Amino acid sequence: MSATPNLAPFAAAQSRLGAAVQQRLSNAIATWQGGSRFGVLFDRDDEDYMPETVSAERLTVSMCVANAPGIAEGERGLVVDGQPYIVSSPVIPDAGGWATFSVMPGGD
Repeated sequence: MSATPNLAPFAAAQSRLGAAVQQRLSNAIATWQGGSRFGVLFDRDDEDYMPETVSAERLTVSMCVANAPGIAEGERGLVVDGQPYIVSSPVIPDAGGWATFSVMPGGD
């Protein structure tokens, strides 16, 4: 009798990698709707939309969406390093469950 083939050979490795990123490379601590704390990658990037007229700071969060069930564009309840944010772009997780999305200050 032959062994059952592993149809997703990299799934376990991808899961371990996601956990390692969250634990070792996160640069901020977040909560979702008052729940447990988890690590995220938080990035601030200054963008010039039109020279000499308008500039804005683009804020992005990269995280495992399993930590924030129901997180979606327009949702409030994400707190990063004690500051509330509103999700301001679509949240589309990759195959490993990680998503990078924009946020803006505010929320509850």
